[in-house]
Amino acid sequence: MILNKDGLIERIVRTKIGISELSRLLNVSRTSIYNWFEQEYLSIDVVCRIGHAIGHDFANEFPEDFARAGNKIMADLMTGNVDQQQYYNTSVQYWMNKYITLLEKHNDLLIQLNRPSGADGGIPGSVVSGIKNTGQHFSPLTH
Repeated sequence: MILNKDGLIERIVRTKIGISELSRLLNVSRTSIYNWFEQEYLSIDVVCRIGHAIGHDFANEFPEDFARAGNKIMADLMTGNVDQQQYYNTSVQYWMNKYITLLEKHNDLLIQLNRPSGADGGIPGSVVSGIKNTGQHFSPLTH
């Protein structure tokens, strides 16, 4: 993790490129970039991706952090050894799987909440006891 001291990363980015252009280059939303700038610590991967997009080597500003990482990430990004499309696809797949899992859990919860508590066990199409059809219909136009 890299300490984002005094918004240094944001200041460097803004002198080189606009936030909208950076978001297009990184395939992330502007909101994500603003959130990164507000964080006290950023992962070295994020800093390297930003640096690669704007053509800036942040190793000059954060020499200790990059020395600890062995400069491998920046070297790979600068030489193009990392397949950007593969990284993007992996990232999209990860968040898509998280989203699907969340939707499944949400649907399970809705099913549990809407299941009648009668003896029929909530079988679809079963008659719910205690409700009587009086033939009256509610119309918002008449009330």
